[in-house]
Amino acid sequence: MAFTGSSGVAPRLTRRTVLTGAAAILAGAVAPAASPARAGAAPQIYAAATGWTGRGGELLVLTGEADADHALRVLEPAEAAGTVTGVLGPPLPLPLPGDFTPHSMAATGATLWVTGARELAPDRARPALVRIEDAAGEYVDLPVPEEIRSGIATAVCPLGANGLAVAIEGSPDEHVAVVSRSHLAVTADGGATWTGQRLAAGLGEGYGTVLAETDRGLFAAVADGEGTQFAYSGRLTEAGAPQIHLTAIGEAPGAGRPMAAVATKAHVSLYSDRDGTIIETRFTDDERTEAALGSSLDCACLGEVLAVNGRRGVWLETDGTVIRIRGIE
Repeated sequence: MAFTGSSGVAPRLTRRTVLTGAAAILAGAVAPAASPARAGAAPQIYAAATGWTGRGGELLVLTGEADADHALRVLEPAEAAGTVTGVLGPPLPLPLPGDFTPHSMAATGATLWVTGARELAPDRARPALVRIEDAAGEYVDLPVPEEIRSGIATAVCPLGANGLAVAIEGSPDEHVAVVSRSHLAVTADGGATWTGQRLAAGLGEGYGTVLAETDRGLFAAVADGEGTQFAYSGRLTEAGAPQIHLTAIGEAPGAGRPMAAVATKAHVSLYSDRDGTIIETRFTDDERTEAALGSSLDCACLGEVLAVNGRRGVWLETDGTVIRIRGIE
């Protein structure tokens, strides 16, 4: 796979994923920022997923509410003037532990997985994952490496029928943490056993990892503090301890903050925030690289871009007021 070009413009606030202890995490330091002119017009959307049988496979979004709480909401598509927009349903119960702050989510059958941070003290937080089944949520014993003493679990991605990959990010400082390194926790048996592996280190004050399942396995992208992005691809092996054998497939200096990776049959679109402008970079097979180089890609993004976990080729664009559902027109 290779980089094949980028385009698309839309103003928004740049938000670096910087952790400064539990207080900042609980304040939403790793969450996307809404457009300043429209902030507060609608609940803030953190993540989107579909396929959870606990809610009949509906398209769900994880929201931050006005009272600083979090909730699940059904996002119903509605077509208007040729554009599919999303209409938020009422808040649904979200059984999370009281010391947990959510960040992202994905579904595998009857299980909803929610990543985030668990507060250990006012200035300490650890990466955490919550499993929700039968209207009850409980912590999962993630393999958090010794190199991450403070941080957050960010991206989560289903892999096949029983596999799951979770990005674990943070730094060795247990009190003040930036995303200086990124690791993966991988399971091939629905969370019964986990294996940890390093994805990237030496990121400085880096940005959060994004993940996507492709026909070839897992796509991952991470960026350092200068906005240089590194992309990887790998397939989950289930023999012995589960592991993803990653191969570096691209590097892009100055590409900015990765927001969402959206996989289709033909390519993976990586949406990024570069100094307030949203760009799309496509990854394709090598034989398609020259045909796509320099092409003008239609992004039409507004505000924040979020991949819909569990639905290939579908993503959301939101400016804090309007939610556009892309990829299902």
